[in-house]
Amino acid sequence: MFESNAVRNRSTKWGDREQRRADILDAARARIAESGYLSLNMRDLAAGAGVSPATLYSYFATKEVLFATLYAQAIRDHTEAFRPVVGAGHDLPTLLRHVLEGHVELFRAYGRHFTLWSELRRDADAGSARVPKELVAELRSATVEHNRLLMAAIRAAAARDGRRVVDDRLVPSFVWSALNGLADHFVSERRVLDPFPAAELVAFAADRLSVAITEPGG
Repeated sequence: MFESNAVRNRSTKWGDREQRRADILDAARARIAESGYLSLNMRDLAAGAGVSPATLYSYFATKEVLFATLYAQAIRDHTEAFRPVVGAGHDLPTLLRHVLEGHVELFRAYGRHFTLWSELRRDADAGSARVPKELVAELRSATVEHNRLLMAAIRAAAARDGRRVVDDRLVPSFVWSALNGLADHFVSERRVLDPFPAAELVAFAADRLSVAITEPGG
């Protein structure tokens, strides 16, 4: 895959920084999809993107910055892919099943390897931040947008079922924790010890979660 990327990227004109940046991100995204974040080596990535290591570092100072950039884009893409699900008018268990299935795939590629969410809770100063301040802001913005869409969808689906969310303050954190816990289970080595088919466990989790976060509407 890297060889084909390098051949394609030779057509990028010298000085076209935006396209060169896109080439690098494309190569990194393909590498992660193929072998995961742990296989992301900056020197190999430079070869895959058709650039020198020095050029690569001029765009992304560290592997963490590159990965965080891809993660922010993935959250944006994940949000856009979720919009048709929101508009489909599902009941709450069905909606949550779709949410779980989508989150597992996002977590498989990104969330399991790099905990960026702690960056969203700290001041991004030069002495403590692992990624630039503007990238922290983008991660925060992408996450907030997705969470708002998710909670609006949950409230609307619950209302269609004659129910309501029990606590708008705590439910978002509870749902987020449940999604990450289930996703970690599905993508980890522990999964082989689980006798239940993934679809069955996802459906069960969606049913139970819908009950846990809602109550009969008044």
